[in-house]
Amino acid sequence: MSGRRAETLQKVAEAIADHVKDGALLGLGSGSTVAALLPILVRELKRNKVQRATWVPTSMQIQLEAERLHLQLAPLGRARVDLVVDGADQVDADLNLIKGGGGALLKEKVLLSNSRRSIIVADARKFAVRLCEDGVKVPVETSPFARVPVAKAIQEMGGEAHLRLDQRGFPLYTENGNLLLDVLFEPLKNPAKVEREVRSIPGVAEVGVFTVSPLEVFKLEDSGYALLRKR
Repeated sequence: MSGRRAETLQKVAEAIADHVKDGALLGLGSGSTVAALLPILVRELKRNKVQRATWVPTSMQIQLEAERLHLQLAPLGRARVDLVVDGADQVDADLNLIKGGGGALLKEKVLLSNSRRSIIVADARKFAVRLCEDGVKVPVETSPFARVPVAKAIQEMGGEAHLRLDQRGFPLYTENGNLLLDVLFEPLKNPAKVEREVRSIPGVAEVGVFTVSPLEVFKLEDSGYALLRKR
């Protein structure tokens, strides 16, 4: 991690930690940005006397990072999460998101939908006017049984779906036992409509278009960060 990026993440962690109370239930998204931010955030929480936080991870990747830091973990239960910190693959001008590049989109969307406060941290290069600009694809998690009809239905919507493979060329399964289709759409004029229509296809577990609100987005820039809000 470069010194400038570390300084920016430090500032973001300080801003987040200032609004976390002792005993909070905190959610963790997945991906490289969250993994890099987590140890810095934990340090800032301790500095602010937050000693009894409980964390809800969304993937084995981030759970291992949390265990390495000796954090208290819990599954998602009846209580709403006080705060979720997550990343994004792309952010549009209205703060809609593409997420799930790491394959944890189902748990991430569930967690964000059950949070009192949702924070996204993303590099400036991940921002675009519309989602799917520059060839960024939308992950779609689907039942293996429904792979072919789901891909056909997406094609009829104007999308081009490709089965995600691992490094050996085998189908990549999510932690939920599903497959991932990476879908190339034209830049999305109406992300909420696409999210709704893809989710309605029988066999789809979740789609990586996120139109959740309210939302706070930390845009990481060379000189620091910009805080953007979606009501």
